[in-house]
Amino acid sequence: MRWIACVALLAGLGVPAGPGDATPSGCEQAKRTNGWCKAGNVGYVASLPIRSKFLYEVLDAHSHNINAAAVTCETCRKALKTNGYCPAHKMGYVGGNAYMSRLTYYLARGRRIDPATIACPVCREHTRGIGWCDRHQLGIAGYTATDDRHDFDELSKAYQILVEAIKMSATCERCAGAMVADGYCAIHHTKYENGRLVPGFGEETRQPTGLR
Repeated sequence: MRWIACVALLAGLGVPAGPGDATPSGCEQAKRTNGWCKAGNVGYVASLPIRSKFLYEVLDAHSHNINAAAVTCETCRKALKTNGYCPAHKMGYVGGNAYMSRLTYYLARGRRIDPATIACPVCREHTRGIGWCDRHQLGIAGYTATDDRHDFDELSKAYQILVEAIKMSATCERCAGAMVADGYCAIHHTKYENGRLVPGFGEETRQPTGLR
């Protein structure tokens, strides 16, 4: 699978809010930090609850350290210097670290916020999901904000893919992981690009209805 291969490589080197979910007791810190809460057996990325540990790990919420000198891909080398993204290897780089999903890459490019300090009712509402505030020219997804509209639009696309992948994880965790990582599910022989099933691989019926 692509994300497993990437781990090996690294070793050498405004949409609608997501599904609502009450935060289990003791899991608030995990929700704020894109962490995994053992007490609730649930992880969070962009404040979305993820009950599949496999899907959570594929998202790579906390990046990987890499040896920049060992990177041979010219696009990756440039991305390392500019906090950019390499389409070929499907990895983004922020602060010298590598992120293996678009969602966590764009979250890393944003800044952390505390919803309790936000006075704007529109912005405050977005901390419970995702959205753009025209008045403040600010995009928010959970506890992360960005004033870069392009970054926000890309973040929104990746967020919606995760919403659909979370639904898919109840049926097949591997397909869900492939959805967020542009990868392949060896169980169903399905391949995904941008959250959509690639024609010619496996069952077309596995295409999430929300992404048609």
